[in-house]
Amino acid sequence: MKDLLVLLTNDDGIEAAGLCRLADAFRPVGRVVVVAPHEERSGVGHGLTMRQPLRILEKGRDRYGVTGTPVDCVIFALWELLSDPPDLMISGINNGANLGDDVQYSGTVAAAREACFRGIPAIAASLAARSKKPRFDWAARVVRELVGELFPEAFSEGTFFNVNIPEGKPKSYRFTRQGARLPALSIRAREDRRGNRHYWIDRDEKEWLVEADTDYRSVSEGAVSITPLQRDQTDYRALRGLGKRGDR
Repeated sequence: MKDLLVLLTNDDGIEAAGLCRLADAFRPVGRVVVVAPHEERSGVGHGLTMRQPLRILEKGRDRYGVTGTPVDCVIFALWELLSDPPDLMISGINNGANLGDDVQYSGTVAAAREACFRGIPAIAASLAARSKKPRFDWAARVVRELVGELFPEAFSEGTFFNVNIPEGKPKSYRFTRQGARLPALSIRAREDRRGNRHYWIDRDEKEWLVEADTDYRSVSEGAVSITPLQRDQTDYRALRGLGKRGDR
């Protein structure tokens, strides 16, 4: 694994520690280009900036901040910045897990999905951190080791990997399916000092469904979770059933 062109982004912002440690980990294997939001854009999902211009802030050699979403960053890098497509695109390392249904809200996961749309091997990486000083250096080492083991043979067209790393020094990893918890979000009402009511969308603290072979189960048991996600979201079982109706 040498002489690679690696594109990095995240949704925590260009200065986030997880992104910086990830860049440090991959510089020994080739050229690392970092294109990330200039400020935190967590929870924007697969959002695009379409009604205002993007501005690019050069932060140093091969480091660019973008006034947009993680998906904007990927599109800018592929269309305007890089003369050749990267060999690998990694989004992260996110400060906090991206498990189960949360992958739909995650800007970190969306950036990897966007690269997948364009035929580029991609990984979304997150650290399931609860401490005030997460060990992103160790998490970055885990990601590099996984890439060394999986790239390029394990990557297939239309699929990308969602990787979640538990705190500490995990000694194993598992290939998992996407877990679930219901509901994932809630509305919390507050009043300001003048008695005006306002609302916050917040994470719901209800328990995950602890099911076998899921990403949540793996991380909760101290193992790295690697979940292959696909761009094609068609429910083929439902489609086959509906197709019989259409043949009438």
